[in-house]
Amino acid sequence: MLNLVERILKEVRTLRESTEGLVLNGSVPDMERYRFLMGRLEALKLIEVTVKDLLNDREDL
Repeated sequence: MLNLVERILKEVRTLRESTEGLVLNGSVPDMERYRFLMGRLEALKLIEVTVKDLLNDREDL
C-alpha cells in the first residue's frame, strides 16, 4: 500500500514540476490557458499536501 502511495506522490510531483515549468518559461499562449495551469497547480499542491498529511496521521498510529 505504501508503495502505491509513493508512486502516486511521485506522479503528482512530476505533473506539478512540468506545469510549473510551462508557467515559468513564459510559453503560455493566453490568459485562459494560464488560469487553467494555475488551477492545476493549486489542485496538485492540495493533493500532495493531503496525501502527506494522511501518511503522517497513519504513522502516528
